[in-house]
This record gives sequence, structure tokens and C-alpha cells, in this order.
Amino acid sequence: MRALFVIILLTALVLPTVAFAEIQTFTATHTYILGDHDSKDEARQRCLLEAKRNILEQAGVYIESASEVKNFDLTKDKITSFAAAVMQVKDTKEDVSFQQEHMTMTLKLTAQVDLAEVRKQLAARQLDAGVRDTVTTQQERLKYLEAQLEAMQQALGRVPASPSSNISPAFVQTLRTRAAQGDAEAQTNLGLLYYNGQGVPQDYVQAAKWLEKAAVEGFAGAQVAFGLLYDEGKGVPQDYTRARQWYEKAAAQGNVWAQGMLGLLYYEGRGISKDDTQARQWTEKAAAQGNAAAQGMLGFLYARGQGVSQNNVMAYMWYSLAAPQMTGEDQKSAANSREAVARRMTPAQIAEGQRLAQQCQSRQFKGC
Repeated sequence: MRALFVIILLTALVLPTVAFAEIQTFTATHTYILGDHDSKDEARQRCLLEAKRNILEQAGVYIESASEVKNFDLTKDKITSFAAAVMQVKDTKEDVSFQQEHMTMTLKLTAQVDLAEVRKQLAARQLDAGVRDTVTTQQERLKYLEAQLEAMQQALGRVPASPSSNISPAFVQTLRTRAAQGDAEAQTNLGLLYYNGQGVPQDYVQAAKWLEKAAVEGFAGAQVAFGLLYDEGKGVPQDYTRARQWYEKAAAQGNVWAQGMLGLLYYEGRGISKDDTQARQWTEKAAAQGNAAAQGMLGFLYARGQGVSQNNVMAYMWYSLAAPQMTGEDQKSAANSREAVARRMTPAQIAEGQRLAQQCQSRQFKGC
């Protein structure tokens, strides 16, 4: 996940001899000198990423010094992920100036770690060390969004899932011609090319321009992609409320990607009040259409009892359905989560989870 969302900050602890304050505040400043072809949006994006990275390093050192964390023997990478999961951005200040005829942008970021939230997260980890953290970290969420966009792009059917060098100028020109004539599908695909930098220079502003045209015309694929730009703050100011509104428009048309993203928004409480029940309901809609990420998320919700009664059998079922559809690290994560749940189950419960998974698959994920 780029300039995205509110990241909640963690729970703090007490050294044997030093008591931590309940709220710890961190600040970081980064300056970027714009090149001739850099936009302010791109400069802001880079400043924000560097400032967040700096703050995560500070928060990681702070959390690592806590005695409760030491008891978990966490690696530095896991401590950084833990910090991202509990860090809350409180203030962003931006200043633009000129140095030697070049525009410079300086961004100051202020974030906090809530010690009460740290304790809560540690307690949850202690109860179930095998299940992934309750809050998706910034890095994990970015990966999820990118996977969603790539899969959505392929589902639209017209943009080749191939390197930029394999997309011919003739293909791009055909898209431009059709897009200029008001073809919503061509506008969407052209916007996705600009988003990914395939066949054209990567340009989020151009991506937003073409996706918005198709979204306004009611093309669901464009609506969810345009919502994603607001979600990430790429080509448009970051605005979770507008992201949600565009997701809702696409979800109303049955778009599986929009349904999954709405579930994530409700779970994380971005642009709307956190609501685990709504998160589960939207995620179920996407899972019923065969979306593997949504199925894995349902396994997570059932394992934790969030938005639904805790049920290891159902968690096992959804993880079993999700894992075979995934690849690489995503598949490994889903399989590991399933095995973590299985360790808390009896052989009879595991057999029931397997039976339900086979039954659900035979029904094409409907009414599971």
C-alpha cells in the first residue's frame, strides 16, 4: 500500500524500571526536490512514504524496548509490521518552496502509538499466535490492493496481462480513439494502462482522468478502479469517503472487487465507522462470487469471531476454499492460517470443515 490510510498504532508496554506514557508521539520530516517531470502529487506521495518509513523505524525501536514484546521473541520485520498495525497518523503538514530554481516539497508527519491498543493486540496474539494480526499492516494492505487491481484488470478482459514492452503503440492508439469516442470500456482500460505504466508512461493523473469518465457513465469496473485511486491518493487527493462512495456504486452492480473493498473499508473503519458485521456481509458477497481474497478474509473473521460468532469449522472451510485459488506467499499464508485453526480443532471438526468445503465448492460458493 503509497499514500493510503489511517494506520492504527499499537500498545505500549513497560520496561522493568521505566513506565511508558499511554500515548507516544513520533514525528518525521522528508524533503523532495521535484524534477522537470515530477508532479506535486508524486512528490507528496514520495514524501509521505519516506516519512512513514521513518516513523515506523522509530516506533519499532520504541516497541522493541518494551518487556512484553521481548517475551514474544519477534523479529525486526514483525516488530515493524506490528508498529504499522497500531500506528495512527494524527497530522500532516506540507510546505512548498523553491531552491535553485527547483520546486521542493517538505512534508512533516505526526503519528502516535497507543499503549492500551498495544496491550490489546498483544493479548490477542497471545490467545492465538497462529492467526494473522487483527489489523492488516500497511505493507500487507498495499499488496492486497495491487493484487485486487491486477485481477480486476484481467477480469475486464481487454488489457493484456503482459509487460509494458509487449503492448504495441497500435493497441494503445486504438484504445485512445475508442476512449475519445466515449467507449467506457476503452476509457477504463486506458486508465488502467496509465495506472500500471503499461504501453504508456505511468501517470496517475491521466489514469484518474480516464477512469472518472467511465465511472460517471456507470461502468462498474471503472467505478471500483476510480475508488481505488481515492483510497490510495493517486492522481486525486486521498479521500476514503469518496473511495467508499465509488465502491458502493460498483458493488450495487454486483462488482466482486467493490464488494471485497467495501468489506475491507468497514473492517478497518476507513471513511466510515468500523463495523465488523457490515465487513462480514460485504465480504460474504464477494466470497460467494469465488473471490479467493474474500474467502480468506471470511476465514479470518470466523477464526476471530469478528462480525460473526467464532467458529473454527467455518474458518477452516473458508481457508480451505481460498488457498487452492491463490499462489505464492498468499497461498502459503492461507494454508498456514488453516493449519493454525486446525490445531485448535478435534479430528471430527476437521473432517466436518473438509466436508463443508467440498459441499460449498460443489455449489459454486453459493449458500455456504
